[in-house]
Amino acid sequence: MFRQWAVSSALCALLASLPALAAVEGPGVNLFVQTARAQGPIAVDGQLDEADWARAPAFDAFVQRYPDAGRAPSERTEVRILYDAENVYFGITCYDSHPELISRRLGRRDSDLFADAVQVMLDPTHDHRTAYSFYLSAGGVQGDGLFYDDRFYTPDWDGVWAGASGSRPDGWTAEYAIPLSQLRFPSAPIQTWGFSVRRDIPRKNEEIEMVDNPRTTNANVSRMGHLRGLEGVSSRNAVELLPYVAARAGLQPQFSDAAQPHPRLFNPAMDVGLDLRTALTSDLTLNATVNPDFGQVEADSLQLNLSTFETFFQEKRPFFTQGLELFQAVGSETGRPPQSLFYSRRIGLQTPILAAGKVTGTVSKGVEVGLLDAYVMGPGLEGASEEAPDRRPGFHPERPFHLGLNNELPGRTPVSTNYLAAVARASVGKNSRVGGTFTSALPMSGGCTADDLVLDEDLQPLACLGRYGNAGALDFNFKSPDSAYGVLGQVAASQAVAGPPARTLRDGTVLSRGDVGAGTYVRAGKFGGEGFRFDVGYDYASPRLDLNATGFQRIQNIHSARAAVRYARPNGIGKLKGLQLNFGGGSDWTADGQLNRGSFLNFNGNVTLPSFDLVGVETGLNVGGYDIREIDSAGVPLQNPKSAFWAAFAETNPNRAVSLAGNVALGYHYAAGPSPGAWGWGGELTLKLRPHPAVETQITVADDGTPHAARYVDTLSDGRFLFGQLDSQFLSVTLRQSWVITPRLTLQGYAQVFTDYGHYNAYYEATSDAARRPIRLGELAPSAVNGDADFYDAALNLSAVLRWEYRLGSTLFLVYTRAQQGLPTAEGAQPYATLAPKDLFAGPANDVLLLKWTYYWDA
Repeated sequence: MFRQWAVSSALCALLASLPALAAVEGPGVNLFVQTARAQGPIAVDGQLDEADWARAPAFDAFVQRYPDAGRAPSERTEVRILYDAENVYFGITCYDSHPELISRRLGRRDSDLFADAVQVMLDPTHDHRTAYSFYLSAGGVQGDGLFYDDRFYTPDWDGVWAGASGSRPDGWTAEYAIPLSQLRFPSAPIQTWGFSVRRDIPRKNEEIEMVDNPRTTNANVSRMGHLRGLEGVSSRNAVELLPYVAARAGLQPQFSDAAQPHPRLFNPAMDVGLDLRTALTSDLTLNATVNPDFGQVEADSLQLNLSTFETFFQEKRPFFTQGLELFQAVGSETGRPPQSLFYSRRIGLQTPILAAGKVTGTVSKGVEVGLLDAYVMGPGLEGASEEAPDRRPGFHPERPFHLGLNNELPGRTPVSTNYLAAVARASVGKNSRVGGTFTSALPMSGGCTADDLVLDEDLQPLACLGRYGNAGALDFNFKSPDSAYGVLGQVAASQAVAGPPARTLRDGTVLSRGDVGAGTYVRAGKFGGEGFRFDVGYDYASPRLDLNATGFQRIQNIHSARAAVRYARPNGIGKLKGLQLNFGGGSDWTADGQLNRGSFLNFNGNVTLPSFDLVGVETGLNVGGYDIREIDSAGVPLQNPKSAFWAAFAETNPNRAVSLAGNVALGYHYAAGPSPGAWGWGGELTLKLRPHPAVETQITVADDGTPHAARYVDTLSDGRFLFGQLDSQFLSVTLRQSWVITPRLTLQGYAQVFTDYGHYNAYYEATSDAARRPIRLGELAPSAVNGDADFYDAALNLSAVLRWEYRLGSTLFLVYTRAQQGLPTAEGAQPYATLAPKDLFAGPANDVLLLKWTYYWDA
């Protein structure tokens, strides 16, 4: 109780110290840039040679953003703006005293380039919180994204717009034509938009902007200037259609048993589908998809996860990445929040998506809303025989836009499920907000009874294995006028619905159908500005809080308190170009406060050298506490060993043709019970080579060797718990190759070889009692039982993607993928204890060749 009272008191004191939330007169408030109506057609060719450009007002009063914030730029930049009934045009002249040094490096659309470039930022709703971003490099590479919540950026928003770069003797030019149909803005006879332009000069590591907005401000959109003079324009309620046809040819093993990789069957298939976008009103946009295909999306990286927590994967599928920022939990921009109600990766990875729709926009000034609904369903082939596969092509109403062979279908019919996410957030003052979120995942077919649970898992209805539920949350994000201080948080609740009548969570909590859980988290502190910063945080999750039906929640049954003190000089100090120092600590307890789950201390810091290379160090200590998840589903806590780690990391200036980034770490867990102390290590190194403006090679090697003091292996028949002293290692080698033939014709390759093994040096055992008494490491005794838990894995992921945007918004993809798994260890044999890819190419492999055609149609 004292610990909770202390955290609450600290937060109240911080809130009392915050400056009043009021409108702020930032440096961009008094900057107005005038546009002019075009009298004739504008050809987007990067030349700016139409007479209208000469008549348009010019702006050239840029200032440095980095490295010398507020100073005059080293090179002059000039911006002119035109508009007509269909488009708004931007013409930017980037003067350069050494035009021969301009970097015209090429890359795929939306790629993270280190090249001379300009970025146009538009806030058409003028809400000072959200802005579209349009990027154009000196080599003609386009990119776009979205600034949201004032200071955060996502590249996941995509628009259809024209851009071209041109050369001139004293620099280069960028020319944009952005359709008004791509932008949301209110109806008004005269428009005033938030507006700014940034320019990057990579060889000088210089970033300049129209407004004075150094990196320390913790703000972007609210500090922009204003674009005025747009008269008689209206947001078009255009309908954008993107139909596709995809043809696949696959080779897959006939048997699901990995020990039988042959024979392989040739499986052709075809899909058709449609994406749609239209404006419901001037402020609301509908995105919908029918039978979406994501065959061109890169596969997730292979990882070794020996923890008791689920691995989080970033969303890569275009339908979900578009507008995803609105559905994210408050605070997700600065790191993964402890309780997120919406995790789009739950949708469609196992069961095909039949259709999905999403409405986003504003319903009144300062009020943003989002509604997403997705329905997944697919056919199965009950009683199918792998020995005699059904090779007939089949049409199935559960998946009406797909044609393939019946042997591709799963042996059990998937559960049709509807996923829903709804969010609303309202602005408070200049740059604060409050909001609410509701999510649900509900089965539309199948059911599960208590009698079904006594069956073997392979015989249970699939509804018994699913996770369904409802969840709701209220959130807030309050900031001081300069965005330096803030307090944010969320209060959430969950309800388990459908699925099994009861299931046991990892920590032994029984979650029954209808059970309700609650949780909250809050963060407060000084997050921006020069010099000292600080923040405190508190999390709570009841034992039955479960947001994972639609969201991502790493842990439950916990109180957690955190605090950190930081010193930041992002614009440099002395000869250094940047400095960051952080010291923090925290402690966790079970939700009833009776059991300490562990405490930690951490320090890390980094400096950016005058050469713009970065170096840093980190160290940490974990002490005490009990792990209530290690002994699976038993609810018996196991004592944690004390551990410490030391790490160093470095990154060379990424603007160079050859750059390196890497880290090395040493860890040590102290002797505990019969387990001796042991050292572990880990490291990762990434090499980027850019021998030509059109070619980039990236190689990443990661290696890790971790000793584990006592890992749970099994529960023996008489109730004894079996543990093992595990040594594990993994090696990952990843190659990414990019060749840009033109900015709209690119070839990308990806390959990852991954191996890992785990060897148990000794086995121990211990018992608890009916009251689930915690097990101390000193109680572990050597066991005569051989757990036979060693493992070895080898795998390969390979892909090549040829992308051709043959007309604006329309694309042709040719994709080859291979997923290879090593041959599993034969029954009774000892798994390999090596990082060499043993038996990799003898194992099962899936090869797919995909040809996908899309056509963009705008009416």
